[in-house]
Amino acid sequence: MTISQWLNALVPMLKIVGIVDVVLPAFIAVAFMILVIGYYIGILGSESVFAPSTRLIVLFVCIAGAPWMQSIGQDIANRLVGVIADADPGLNWLVVNNPYSDSLALNFEKPFGIIGKYVAGKIGDNPQISVWELNKWADYIMRSIFIMLTGLVACFTVFVMQAMLVIQKLIMVFSKLLMPIWIACLSLPAAQGSAQNFLKSVFGVMCWPVGWAIVHVGTMAGLQALQPPSFNAQLGELLLSFASLTVVCLWPVVGTIGAPVLIAKMVTSGTNFASGMVGAFSSTAGQHAARGIQAGGSVTGALFGGAMGGPAGAAAGAARGGKVGSALALPITSATESAEGVNEGRRAIPSSRSAKAADSAIGLIKARS
Repeated sequence: MTISQWLNALVPMLKIVGIVDVVLPAFIAVAFMILVIGYYIGILGSESVFAPSTRLIVLFVCIAGAPWMQSIGQDIANRLVGVIADADPGLNWLVVNNPYSDSLALNFEKPFGIIGKYVAGKIGDNPQISVWELNKWADYIMRSIFIMLTGLVACFTVFVMQAMLVIQKLIMVFSKLLMPIWIACLSLPAAQGSAQNFLKSVFGVMCWPVGWAIVHVGTMAGLQALQPPSFNAQLGELLLSFASLTVVCLWPVVGTIGAPVLIAKMVTSGTNFASGMVGAFSSTAGQHAARGIQAGGSVTGALFGGAMGGPAGAAAGAARGGKVGSALALPITSATESAEGVNEGRRAIPSSRSAKAADSAIGLIKARS
């Protein structure tokens, strides 16, 4: 069972949709009661019955047609996804053929299949392993670590992409119950602001697939460029392969998580989705690159210092290497801060994980020196 199949089996969407359809009339009845209360309050605060009565009729129609209007909104979003997919034949995998009430918004089976073939290609060849050659055990262990890391990155990418699809569908299903109540709350002066925020948030969730479709225009191109090496490849090729997979998978992960947030900001605040998405990816990639250079400088300095002056030399070399790494990472840090928005006071967040990894390596160098 694949990760996507496991998630779909874990969340019985068809049963959930059936339960929501059964209890929906009760929520609509509650909405009508709230609407009557709002009409009564409106009459008391109005000089004539015309405005409250008009609002009552309009909201009554909206409550009665809320499930239908939600279906229309989702259909519009699906059509926009189809337009984006039609722009390039390689994006046809986005479209869900013959969608049902329990269908997810997009179809990620094709990119999942490519990632699966990539991982299987690394470990599917016939490895030439000789257990009795003890001098090659370290090499075998390093190869196994790279292959395991590659599998973990692939699994994490697949899990995030599929889980966000499931979350989007669950939000839309349960919003179907609550929309009539919040539409009725538009008749209550004290609840109008909250009702508007809820309805805008539902509209934003409807647009998640559109944001994902825009983001994943580059996902397929990146996945198709991957060339999985065999188990018998050199360690340098395995390391390069793992690094390329990590970079390629970083985009769909950041996009799948970030697109809903940016779509919600665009709907509620009118922000630019494209600039926010590119800025988020640039910020994430830049921070990881800057941290890696800084940690690598410390470890390299410790290696040279330990070879020349023992533990004391390793400490001095680590300090100097860290300064050199910080200097080399300064252009990346500056670009990252620009992507994040310097005018808003945001800076690249330091990572304790990179520092801990570098400290551990330096401590090992000191001990061996």
